[in-house]
Amino acid sequence: MKQRVLFLSPALLFITLLLFVPFVYLLYLSFMDQDYLYGGPALPGFGNYVEAFRNPVYWESIVNTFRIGATVTVATLLIGFPVAYIISVSGKTLAATLTVVTVLPLFVSVVVRGFGWIIVFGREGPLNALLQWAGVIDEPLQVLYTEAAVIIALTHLLLPFMVLPVLASLRAIDKSVIDAAMVLGSRRRDVFLHVIIPLCSPGFVVGSLLVFLHVLATFVLPAMLGSINIKMIATMIYQQVMIVGNVPAGAALAVILFVFTMLVFSLIGAIKNRLTFDASPLREEGRAR
Repeated sequence: MKQRVLFLSPALLFITLLLFVPFVYLLYLSFMDQDYLYGGPALPGFGNYVEAFRNPVYWESIVNTFRIGATVTVATLLIGFPVAYIISVSGKTLAATLTVVTVLPLFVSVVVRGFGWIIVFGREGPLNALLQWAGVIDEPLQVLYTEAAVIIALTHLLLPFMVLPVLASLRAIDKSVIDAAMVLGSRRRDVFLHVIIPLCSPGFVVGSLLVFLHVLATFVLPAMLGSINIKMIATMIYQQVMIVGNVPAGAALAVILFVFTMLVFSLIGAIKNRLTFDASPLREEGRAR
Protein backbone atom coordinates (compact mmCIF):
# COMPACT_ATOMS: atom_id res chain seq x y z
CA MET A 1 0.00 0.00 0.00
CA LYS A 2 2.81 2.41 0.90
CA GLN A 3 4.58 1.62 -2.37
CA ARG A 4 1.44 2.46 -4.31
CA VAL A 5 1.08 5.77 -2.48
CA LEU A 6 4.72 6.64 -3.17
CA PHE A 7 4.31 5.66 -6.80
CA LEU A 8 1.18 7.80 -7.22
CA SER A 9 2.36 10.75 -5.12
CA PRO A 10 3.93 12.73 -8.02
CA ALA A 11 0.72 12.45 -10.05
CA LEU A 12 -1.42 13.32 -7.02
CA LEU A 13 0.81 16.31 -6.27
CA PHE A 14 0.57 17.43 -9.89
CA ILE A 15 -3.24 17.16 -9.91
CA THR A 16 -3.54 18.93 -6.55
CA LEU A 17 -1.28 21.87 -7.36
CA LEU A 18 -2.21 22.45 -10.98
CA LEU A 19 -5.88 21.41 -11.07
CA PHE A 20 -7.53 21.24 -7.68
CA VAL A 21 -6.00 24.33 -6.03
CA PRO A 22 -6.63 26.63 -9.04
CA PHE A 23 -10.23 25.41 -9.27
CA VAL A 24 -10.80 26.12 -5.57
CA TYR A 25 -9.40 29.63 -6.07
CA LEU A 26 -11.61 30.05 -9.15
CA LEU A 27 -14.61 29.01 -7.09
CA TYR A 28 -13.59 31.51 -4.38
CA LEU A 29 -13.28 34.34 -6.91
CA SER A 30 -16.71 33.59 -8.36
CA PHE A 31 -18.34 34.73 -5.10
CA MET A 32 -16.49 38.07 -5.02
CA ASP A 33 -17.30 41.31 -6.79
CA GLN A 34 -15.17 43.20 -9.28
CA ASP A 35 -13.87 45.67 -6.68
CA TYR A 36 -12.21 42.86 -4.71
CA LEU A 37 -9.43 42.57 -7.30
CA TYR A 38 -8.69 46.28 -7.00
CA GLY A 39 -8.26 46.39 -3.24
CA GLY A 40 -11.91 46.39 -2.22
CA PRO A 41 -13.28 44.45 0.74
CA ALA A 42 -13.97 40.73 0.45
CA LEU A 43 -17.77 40.59 0.40
CA PRO A 44 -18.78 37.12 -0.80
CA GLY A 45 -22.18 36.71 -2.38
CA PHE A 46 -24.14 35.12 -5.21
CA GLY A 47 -24.37 38.28 -7.31
CA ASN A 48 -22.28 36.93 -10.18
CA TYR A 49 -24.39 33.78 -10.41
CA VAL A 50 -27.64 35.73 -10.21
CA GLU A 51 -26.42 38.02 -12.97
CA ALA A 52 -25.34 35.06 -15.09
CA PHE A 53 -28.85 33.60 -15.09
CA ARG A 54 -30.71 36.90 -15.07
CA ASN A 55 -28.79 38.58 -17.90
CA PRO A 56 -30.23 37.32 -21.21
CA VAL A 57 -26.84 37.65 -22.92
CA TYR A 58 -25.20 35.22 -20.49
CA TRP A 59 -28.12 32.84 -20.59
CA GLU A 60 -28.17 32.95 -24.39
CA SER A 61 -24.45 32.13 -24.47
CA ILE A 62 -24.99 29.12 -22.19
CA VAL A 63 -27.88 27.80 -24.29
CA ASN A 64 -26.01 28.43 -27.56
CA THR A 65 -22.92 26.64 -26.28
CA PHE A 66 -24.75 23.46 -25.34
CA ARG A 67 -26.96 23.50 -28.43
CA ILE A 68 -23.98 23.91 -30.76
CA GLY A 69 -22.04 21.33 -28.73
CA ALA A 70 -24.84 18.78 -29.09
CA THR A 71 -25.24 19.52 -32.80
CA VAL A 72 -21.52 19.18 -33.51
CA THR A 73 -21.34 15.96 -31.46
CA VAL A 74 -24.19 14.38 -33.42
CA ALA A 75 -22.73 15.58 -36.73
CA THR A 76 -19.28 14.16 -35.98
CA LEU A 77 -20.87 10.88 -34.86
CA LEU A 78 -22.95 10.53 -38.03
CA ILE A 79 -19.92 11.30 -40.23
CA GLY A 80 -17.24 9.71 -38.08
CA PHE A 81 -18.78 6.26 -37.64
CA PRO A 82 -18.94 5.44 -41.38
CA VAL A 83 -15.36 6.72 -41.78
CA ALA A 84 -14.16 4.58 -38.87
CA TYR A 85 -16.06 1.55 -40.18
CA ILE A 86 -14.54 1.90 -43.66
CA ILE A 87 -11.07 2.16 -42.13
CA SER A 88 -11.67 -0.90 -39.93
CA VAL A 89 -12.69 -3.14 -42.86
CA SER A 90 -10.08 -1.85 -45.32
CA GLY A 91 -6.72 -3.39 -46.06
CA LYS A 92 -3.58 -2.27 -44.29
CA THR A 93 -2.44 0.17 -46.95
CA LEU A 94 -5.83 1.81 -47.49
CA ALA A 95 -6.55 1.86 -43.75
CA ALA A 96 -3.21 3.56 -43.02
CA THR A 97 -3.82 6.10 -45.78
CA LEU A 98 -7.33 6.93 -44.55
CA THR A 99 -6.10 7.21 -40.97
CA VAL A 100 -3.37 9.65 -41.98
CA VAL A 101 -5.86 11.69 -44.02
CA THR A 102 -8.17 11.80 -40.99
CA VAL A 103 -5.48 12.83 -38.49
CA LEU A 104 -3.45 15.15 -40.74
CA PRO A 105 -5.75 18.22 -40.34
CA LEU A 106 -4.94 18.22 -36.61
CA PHE A 107 -1.47 19.51 -37.49
CA VAL A 108 -2.94 22.66 -39.03
CA SER A 109 -3.43 25.66 -36.75
CA VAL A 110 -7.00 26.50 -35.78
CA VAL A 111 -6.40 30.12 -36.79
CA VAL A 112 -5.23 29.04 -40.25
CA ARG A 113 -8.34 26.88 -40.58
CA GLY A 114 -10.48 29.80 -39.53
CA PHE A 115 -9.08 32.04 -42.27
CA GLY A 116 -9.56 29.20 -44.73
CA TRP A 117 -13.23 28.87 -43.80
CA ILE A 118 -13.66 32.65 -44.08
CA ILE A 119 -12.53 32.38 -47.70
CA VAL A 120 -14.76 29.36 -48.38
CA PHE A 121 -17.87 30.89 -46.78
CA GLY A 122 -17.40 34.40 -48.23
CA ARG A 123 -20.06 35.87 -50.51
CA GLU A 124 -17.61 35.54 -53.41
CA GLY A 125 -16.00 32.37 -52.08
CA PRO A 126 -15.87 28.88 -53.62
CA LEU A 127 -19.06 27.69 -51.88
CA ASN A 128 -21.29 30.43 -53.31
CA ALA A 129 -19.54 30.22 -56.68
CA LEU A 130 -20.22 26.48 -56.87
CA LEU A 131 -23.87 26.83 -55.85
CA GLN A 132 -24.44 29.61 -58.38
CA TRP A 133 -22.69 27.63 -61.12
CA ALA A 134 -24.94 24.63 -60.35
CA GLY A 135 -28.02 26.83 -60.49
CA VAL A 136 -29.00 26.12 -56.89
CA ILE A 137 -29.03 29.80 -55.91
CA ASP A 138 -29.36 33.06 -57.81
CA GLU A 139 -27.67 35.32 -55.28
CA PRO A 140 -24.79 34.60 -52.87
CA LEU A 141 -25.82 33.14 -49.52
CA GLN A 142 -24.82 34.74 -46.25
CA VAL A 143 -23.04 31.77 -44.66
CA LEU A 144 -20.20 33.60 -42.96
CA TYR A 145 -20.98 34.94 -39.46
CA THR A 146 -23.81 32.47 -38.97
CA GLU A 147 -24.30 29.52 -36.64
CA ALA A 148 -24.14 27.14 -39.60
CA ALA A 149 -20.61 28.30 -40.42
CA VAL A 150 -19.50 27.71 -36.82
CA ILE A 151 -21.07 24.22 -36.73
CA ILE A 152 -19.50 23.17 -40.06
CA ALA A 153 -16.06 24.42 -39.05
CA LEU A 154 -16.20 22.79 -35.60
CA THR A 155 -17.41 19.52 -37.12
CA HIS A 156 -14.45 19.49 -39.50
CA LEU A 157 -12.06 20.43 -36.69
CA LEU A 158 -13.24 17.79 -34.21
CA LEU A 159 -14.05 14.90 -36.55
CA PRO A 160 -10.76 13.04 -35.77
CA PHE A 161 -11.65 13.05 -32.06
CA MET A 162 -14.73 10.98 -32.93
CA VAL A 163 -13.20 8.75 -35.59
CA LEU A 164 -10.24 7.49 -33.57
CA PRO A 165 -12.14 6.25 -30.45
CA VAL A 166 -14.83 4.62 -32.60
CA LEU A 167 -12.12 3.01 -34.75
CA ALA A 168 -10.48 1.61 -31.62
CA SER A 169 -13.80 0.09 -30.52
CA LEU A 170 -14.41 -1.44 -33.95
CA ARG A 171 -10.97 -3.03 -34.01
CA ALA A 172 -11.49 -4.41 -30.51
CA ILE A 173 -14.57 -6.40 -31.55
CA ASP A 174 -13.88 -10.12 -31.49
CA LYS A 175 -14.56 -11.51 -34.98
CA SER A 176 -15.91 -14.70 -33.42
CA VAL A 177 -18.83 -12.69 -32.05
CA ILE A 178 -19.85 -11.62 -35.56
CA ASP A 179 -19.31 -15.12 -36.92
CA ALA A 180 -21.48 -16.59 -34.14
CA ALA A 181 -24.29 -14.16 -34.87
CA MET A 182 -24.16 -15.05 -38.56
CA VAL A 183 -24.10 -18.79 -37.81
CA LEU A 184 -27.13 -18.44 -35.55
CA GLY A 185 -29.14 -17.04 -38.46
CA SER A 186 -28.81 -13.28 -38.05
CA ARG A 187 -28.85 -11.13 -41.15
CA ARG A 188 -26.02 -8.70 -41.83
CA ARG A 189 -28.31 -5.79 -41.05
CA ASP A 190 -29.26 -7.28 -37.67
CA VAL A 191 -25.63 -8.05 -36.85
CA PHE A 192 -24.70 -4.48 -37.66
CA LEU A 193 -27.53 -2.94 -35.63
CA HIS A 194 -27.64 -5.32 -32.67
CA VAL A 195 -24.03 -6.47 -32.32
CA ILE A 196 -21.57 -4.04 -33.89
CA ILE A 197 -23.33 -0.82 -32.87
CA PRO A 198 -23.73 -1.81 -29.17
CA LEU A 199 -20.13 -3.03 -28.98
CA CYS A 200 -19.01 0.37 -30.27
CA SER A 201 -20.72 2.19 -27.39
CA PRO A 202 -17.42 2.83 -25.51
CA GLY A 203 -16.05 4.54 -28.61
CA PHE A 204 -19.24 6.55 -29.01
CA VAL A 205 -19.07 7.72 -25.39
CA VAL A 206 -15.37 8.65 -25.47
CA GLY A 207 -15.68 10.38 -28.83
CA SER A 208 -18.79 12.29 -27.77
CA LEU A 209 -17.10 13.48 -24.58
CA LEU A 210 -13.99 14.60 -26.44
CA VAL A 211 -15.96 16.47 -29.08
CA PHE A 212 -18.46 18.02 -26.68
CA LEU A 213 -15.80 19.20 -24.22
CA HIS A 214 -13.77 20.74 -27.03
CA VAL A 215 -16.83 22.66 -28.22
CA LEU A 216 -17.48 23.94 -24.70
CA ALA A 217 -13.95 25.32 -24.45
CA THR A 218 -13.49 26.68 -27.96
CA PHE A 219 -13.67 30.38 -28.72
CA VAL A 220 -11.32 30.95 -31.68
CA LEU A 221 -13.53 29.60 -34.48
CA PRO A 222 -16.80 31.01 -33.05
CA ALA A 223 -15.12 34.41 -32.75
CA MET A 224 -13.74 34.26 -36.30
CA LEU A 225 -16.72 32.70 -38.10
CA GLY A 226 -19.57 33.87 -35.90
CA SER A 227 -18.29 37.28 -34.85
CA ILE A 228 -20.65 38.96 -32.38
CA ASN A 229 -23.67 37.14 -33.81
CA ILE A 230 -22.82 33.80 -32.16
CA LYS A 231 -22.43 34.06 -28.41
CA MET A 232 -20.78 31.13 -26.63
CA ILE A 233 -19.85 30.82 -23.00
CA ALA A 234 -16.09 30.49 -23.64
CA THR A 235 -16.21 33.71 -25.64
CA MET A 236 -18.12 35.44 -22.85
CA ILE A 237 -15.57 34.26 -20.26
CA TYR A 238 -12.75 35.63 -22.43
CA GLN A 239 -14.53 38.97 -22.82
CA GLN A 240 -15.24 39.29 -19.10
CA VAL A 241 -11.67 38.47 -18.06
CA MET A 242 -9.55 40.01 -20.82
CA ILE A 243 -11.67 42.92 -22.10
CA VAL A 244 -14.02 44.02 -19.31
CA GLY A 245 -11.62 43.02 -16.53
CA ASN A 246 -14.39 41.47 -14.42
CA VAL A 247 -12.57 38.31 -13.36
CA PRO A 248 -15.17 37.23 -10.74
CA ALA A 249 -17.94 37.30 -13.36
CA GLY A 250 -15.78 35.22 -15.69
CA ALA A 251 -15.03 32.83 -12.82
CA ALA A 252 -18.75 32.41 -12.13
CA LEU A 253 -19.39 31.60 -15.79
CA ALA A 254 -16.53 29.07 -15.70
CA VAL A 255 -18.00 27.37 -12.62
CA ILE A 256 -21.44 27.23 -14.27
CA LEU A 257 -19.81 25.69 -17.33
CA PHE A 258 -18.08 23.12 -15.11
CA VAL A 259 -21.32 22.16 -13.34
CA PHE A 260 -23.23 21.73 -16.59
CA THR A 261 -20.31 19.71 -17.98
CA MET A 262 -20.49 17.33 -15.01
CA LEU A 263 -24.21 16.90 -15.67
CA VAL A 264 -23.44 16.02 -19.28
CA PHE A 265 -20.85 13.52 -18.06
CA SER A 266 -23.50 11.87 -15.88
CA LEU A 267 -26.03 11.80 -18.71
CA ILE A 268 -23.59 10.24 -21.17
CA GLY A 269 -22.53 7.71 -18.53
CA ALA A 270 -26.16 6.71 -18.02
CA ILE A 271 -26.61 6.34 -21.78
CA LYS A 272 -23.48 4.18 -21.95
CA ASN A 273 -24.89 1.86 -19.28
CA ARG A 274 -28.07 1.47 -21.31
CA LEU A 275 -26.03 0.65 -24.43
CA THR A 276 -23.79 -1.90 -22.75
CA PHE A 277 -23.85 -5.19 -24.62
CA ASP A 278 -22.62 -8.50 -23.20
CA ALA A 279 -21.03 -10.43 -26.05
CA SER A 280 -19.67 -13.33 -23.97
CA PRO A 281 -22.46 -15.81 -24.92
CA LEU A 282 -21.93 -15.14 -28.62
CA ARG A 283 -18.16 -15.31 -28.20
CA GLU A 284 -18.42 -18.73 -26.55
CA GLU A 285 -20.80 -19.91 -29.25
CA GLY A 286 -18.45 -18.69 -31.99
CA ARG A 287 -15.47 -20.45 -30.46
CA ALA A 288 -17.46 -23.66 -30.02
CA ARG A 289 -18.38 -23.60 -33.71
